[in-house]
Amino acid sequence: MTAPLDLRTLSWNSVMAASPGPLDLVVEASRVDGAVPAALRGGRLLSNGPGWTHIGGRLAHPFDGHGYVRAFSFEADGAVRLRARFVDTPAYRSEVAAGRLTHRGLGTNLGDRFWQNLSRGGGLRNVANTTITRWGGRLLAGWEGGAPSAVDPDSLETQGEETFGGALAGQATLAHFKHDAALGRLVTCSVAMGPSTTLTFREFDADGRLTHTQAARMPATLFAHDFTLTPGWYVVASNPLKLKWGRLAQALLGGATLLDAIATDAAAPGALYLVPRRAPGPVRTVTLPDRAFVVHFGNAFEHEGSVTLDACLFHDFAFGAEFGFRGPHALLDPRLPDTRAPQRLFRVEVGASATTGTWRQLAPHGVDFPRVHPAHEGRPTPLLFGAARADRRFSDPFDSVLRVDLMDPQRPPQVWTAPDGAFVGEPVFVPSLTRDDEGHVLAMVSDGTAGRSTLAVLDASNVAAGPVARVPLPLLPYAFHGSWDLPD
Repeated sequence: MTAPLDLRTLSWNSVMAASPGPLDLVVEASRVDGAVPAALRGGRLLSNGPGWTHIGGRLAHPFDGHGYVRAFSFEADGAVRLRARFVDTPAYRSEVAAGRLTHRGLGTNLGDRFWQNLSRGGGLRNVANTTITRWGGRLLAGWEGGAPSAVDPDSLETQGEETFGGALAGQATLAHFKHDAALGRLVTCSVAMGPSTTLTFREFDADGRLTHTQAARMPATLFAHDFTLTPGWYVVASNPLKLKWGRLAQALLGGATLLDAIATDAAAPGALYLVPRRAPGPVRTVTLPDRAFVVHFGNAFEHEGSVTLDACLFHDFAFGAEFGFRGPHALLDPRLPDTRAPQRLFRVEVGASATTGTWRQLAPHGVDFPRVHPAHEGRPTPLLFGAARADRRFSDPFDSVLRVDLMDPQRPPQVWTAPDGAFVGEPVFVPSLTRDDEGHVLAMVSDGTAGRSTLAVLDASNVAAGPVARVPLPLLPYAFHGSWDLPD
């Protein structure tokens, strides 16, 4: 007899499987619990994540779900307008037409028989499902293995792949971009993996012109999803990988996925690579106090030659069970992430010319999706916000928003926790126009059991007090990353 599923598992699967399709709706001010703060009116929250994962009777790994861009516009009268569209990539069009999977992904195969997976499945599965940011009059929907997709900022209609005049063509470019507000530059990082790894950083001005390129070769195979920068450095984590050669052969022959074929190298020490940003020079390797696997950075800055950075890091990480994924015919199990130690938020200090770094933990919780003032990348900033878990033993799926005072890291973090059975996404900080340590935090809270999502608006100065406004919404799929946008 099959044991009944617990409500948390049912809720998580409903949230991750939600696929409402294109949306155009308005939540009138009278339906908002509380009131949308005046400081937010005229702006909008953008978010992106997998909006279609159950495809032709198979569950795609969430990493391989089709990008679904959402724009929450805060109207002058206190209403909230939601527009949502799929990113119309070649893979999306192909699978809509076929009604089934046609492109293999990082963790997704086309069928259960190896011969069904021998072809590349129609080409690269660029699903543009990870990030969304405005640059040069368009929105960029990022993905991990190819160029971003350009999206019209108003209609959200897809305009095609954005290669910046060919600079990113054929490049496996990270979904995470950095914005150097002081220079007015968008910074990208492309990755060429092999026995060694070559990282190519490119900087573009507001017109999309390439202004700077810097490439560096790392001495090992590494995993990169995010990076950070300072005026003088690009910074990545070593995140050393080892290949499971047998599983890789199986993947190439259609019997496994690429996620099955990689593992972290537990024998390698934790390290950072500092790549000179402004002039050619050797890459600095900085050894950390323990093993470290970094998925997301918060921020970094320099002071008198030293480098300080904040990062969410694991001491060990196992690929394959992200979001509780157990294969194409099973429900997601939100308990799977609980079997590993959670990622913790650390502040890392690297002295001038140092080859070793020190660190200290900034919060007792499992933390990810760290966000800071959007104009402060590469410079000191007073606050960091992240998604967390009230039960400090674990991390994702998250149920809380956490605030860390970076000016006084000894101060205990503020935490707000959503109701039981609800899941919290990435918190986006919208700073005040007059004070860098004030403003609002926007976070999506989704309750699959109740069949609804809520856009929570919190006072950045008093996160623990809970939302000052709650915007009721239909159940929306979980989003990976978002950004604050002030339309022209």
